Amino acid sequence: MNAAIYIRKSREEKDRPSHRLTVQREQLPAHATAQGWSYEIYDDGHASAARGKAESLKERGRLEADIRAGKIGVILTIELSRLSRDDSLQDYVAWLHLCAERRVKLATMSRILDPSQHSDWMLLLMEGGFSSVEMRVLKGRMKDGYDQAYREGRFLGGTPPPPYVYDPRAKKPVIDPEQLAKLQRLWAMAETMSAISIATELAMPEIAVRRAISDERLLWYQALRPDQSTGEYIVCEWEPCMTAEQASRVGAGRRTRIKGVSRRPYAALFSNLQLLHCGYCGGTAKTWQNSRVKKDGTRNDYYGCQTKNVKNKCAKARLIPQAVLHEKVLAHLFNTLADLDKIKEFWLLQEEGGDSAKDLEDLAKKEQRERAKKQRLVTAIGEGVLEFADAKAAIAKVNQVLEQISAERQALMAQSTEAPEWGALDLTREEFEDLPEDEQREVLQAAIDRITIYENYAVITYPFARTADGSREARIQFPPRQAGYIRLQRK
Repeated sequence: MNAAIYIRKSREEKDRPSHRLTVQREQLPAHATAQGWSYEIYDDGHASAARGKAESLKERGRLEADIRAGKIGVILTIELSRLSRDDSLQDYVAWLHLCAERRVKLATMSRILDPSQHSDWMLLLMEGGFSSVEMRVLKGRMKDGYDQAYREGRFLGGTPPPPYVYDPRAKKPVIDPEQLAKLQRLWAMAETMSAISIATELAMPEIAVRRAISDERLLWYQALRPDQSTGEYIVCEWEPCMTAEQASRVGAGRRTRIKGVSRRPYAALFSNLQLLHCGYCGGTAKTWQNSRVKKDGTRNDYYGCQTKNVKNKCAKARLIPQAVLHEKVLAHLFNTLADLDKIKEFWLLQEEGGDSAKDLEDLAKKEQRERAKKQRLVTAIGEGVLEFADAKAAIAKVNQVLEQISAERQALMAQSTEAPEWGALDLTREEFEDLPEDEQREVLQAAIDRITIYENYAVITYPFARTADGSREARIQFPPRQAGYIRLQRK
């Protein structure tokens, strides 16, 4: 029998190292072998389905596809509740229906149940109901604990904003003196300067400056948080690094400062950012307005190649609905940024793995030797020691080496990058959606280098490595064209 071993972290375990994961990975394959089953492992052990992380359960999606393809006869898991993504029973019952239709049995190390049999179906429903009630009780207790910790001013987890770093021993954020010195300079400038001017002066992304002087951050720096029920402030457990007077001056300067330059107008979230490029001609993509207005007064606008309306150019270029591209890119971006600590590790590995400075120095020495050789040849020709015809081939060879050195130098300089502004990237999709559109666009500029659009997919190029091998590119697939797809007429 073909078995699928499904492994997932329990909701109760959250982000803690799990002994149960080790048990699943060791004992479930051994049990399948003892039963004489051939098996394949579907391991979602990196994530719980709690807190909206169901979209991270990619192996569960692969398992479902294999069930529909008729490849699976039995699913073996440590607990049947691991198959469900929520506590509403809707997903659990839908899963039972799928297994019953495809004649797939459900097994633990102690029993096997067949959802196509009425008696087993009833047992499975009862077990799912108990699991749902248990999860609801657990979530209620977790919320009560969170609310209590909030009211007591305790640290609630996550990555604290600069200049704080988390101290595992103290179990709370502490101040990093080096980061504090940089932030104190920024705060002093914020009392009299605009965010744009500060960003230019400190060579920082503007979004990072704006976040460093936001009302939420100013409260954090004072070790305060608002009490949602009373409107008063709760004193938190970490040490403040800003006085109330300075916070008042920074906030007042931000709210009353007159902007001297108006922003460049834009038609959509990605327009005028120089991020979108056509994968066929390399030109920048622009927004295209749909002339068809729907009955509700709205219309579907698009992104497309600048040269799509020019004859014989970009014949395969496709107009991508703006809503589709926005959702696909943002979903991939924030799925990537969800594990920012891992991204930082990849970046450090990439930096430590190379020695660009030494390589550039070696190239400079090599170039100096080649130029000296060329000068000696020229001098010998001038003094009549060598005939020009005899030295011509040698000079051509030296010029070829110099061109190669120049190409190698450009490649090394392209690889040598400054550290991304991690503070500007440390936000969730929900926090991004709450930002004004101007600040959303600043986040996109800090987080993405390029989006190359093709007919059926796009390639996102990030300014940092996404994997341990240094890869910075990711591919997103577009949905197939719908009936009645609108094309712009070529001129």
